[in-house]
Amino acid sequence: MSLPLVLEVQRMAVDQTSSVVQLVRTAKLVATKLSLVEATGWIDRELNGYPTLGLLPRYRIFPAECRARNPFHGWIPAQFPDRELHDLFSKARVAQSLGSMEPLLADDSNRLTLPYPFELEKGLRELFDTDFQFSMKLSRGNVVGIFDAVRNLTLEWSLELEKAGVLGENMAFTITEKMEAKPVGQQFFIQNAGVVGNVSDNATVENNQTVSGPVSVSGVLDLVSQAKTSMAALPSQTQGEVAPILDELEVEARKSTPDQSKMRKLLASAKTICEGAVGSLVATAITAGITALLAMPK
Repeated sequence: MSLPLVLEVQRMAVDQTSSVVQLVRTAKLVATKLSLVEATGWIDRELNGYPTLGLLPRYRIFPAECRARNPFHGWIPAQFPDRELHDLFSKARVAQSLGSMEPLLADDSNRLTLPYPFELEKGLRELFDTDFQFSMKLSRGNVVGIFDAVRNLTLEWSLELEKAGVLGENMAFTITEKMEAKPVGQQFFIQNAGVVGNVSDNATVENNQTVSGPVSVSGVLDLVSQAKTSMAALPSQTQGEVAPILDELEVEARKSTPDQSKMRKLLASAKTICEGAVGSLVATAITAGITALLAMPK
């Protein structure tokens, strides 16, 4: 006799030999049948890849080495003109789908290579004024960590559903189970913002079960911090114009309920100013970061 759907998810989650991709597909079956928008959205991003960097959860961001493919010498470390830019681009932001990364787990090498997401690849080519291909050299353990985080998060979510009496006998859920599952889905993804990262960072859950406020608050604070660290490398006029905007942006992002519209406007203003600093590598890097944040759907 087959297990109820939620218990099957738990069985797969604790079985280290099971495929995480198959686990997440089974979890999607549960989330879809229960009409859990937050869970389905996160699952779809893990299965299909993250469309924008601002949606990346924290477990998909970690240190990496930036490398460029020289047509004559092969892959070489990218030589940044200063420490600030090196730090800015030496952070892997892994947007690839679980399925596309799963073959990497069979590689016994301690170091793996992944391509940069489109937005960062474009920013790097602009920084170095080259058409070289760029890649991220990262630890195999970091990629394993992504799969472990997804496995753990899926397990914890299924346990919360079981606590609420939601099981899914015979591949189906009762009306009562569907009603009990909705608040569990909302509460779990909001409370686990530190685990899920930007999937629901400071977002507001509407009555129709959709999440508004997609601009990543943690992403904004990270960008502001790095921009302020690199401020001295900006042209003096640019510094004077962008500094108060960054200050205001940081104050807004640290509020308990940041105004998403205001943050977007401040980001757009900072981007316009930095775009005017022709020839400044730091300004170009800040512009690339803001572009990634603003690329998220409203």
